[in-house]
Amino acid sequence: MSRLTTIVLTLLALLLWVAPATAETLNLSWTDNSDNEENFRIERTTATNVAACQTSSGFTEIATTAANVTTFADATLTDGLTYCYRVRASNQNGFSNYSNIAGASVPLGAPSNLIVAP
Repeated sequence: MSRLTTIVLTLLALLLWVAPATAETLNLSWTDNSDNEENFRIERTTATNVAACQTSSGFTEIATTAANVTTFADATLTDGLTYCYRVRASNQNGFSNYSNIAGASVPLGAPSNLIVAP
């Protein structure tokens, strides 16, 4: 059985939420420490804050990339939520260990159509 090694997951541009006030995409990047993966599987869950990501449960697979692909753009975000991610490699023999868990919070969007009454 081939051995798959652990992937180190980091988030690119964790908090570059300067403008606009809502985030449309969160970019993930990881290090490919394996030489025999067929794909990478990205899992996500939500938590109350980034610190809570480490004990978060309920991860669901949201995407699969091809071998040697080490980035993923998550464009299915909701304002005001904190997202936690982990990645693992897979091949015909099974799965690697999970990567570390990384998380980021998506800020709330600015209100629109605000009316100030006298």
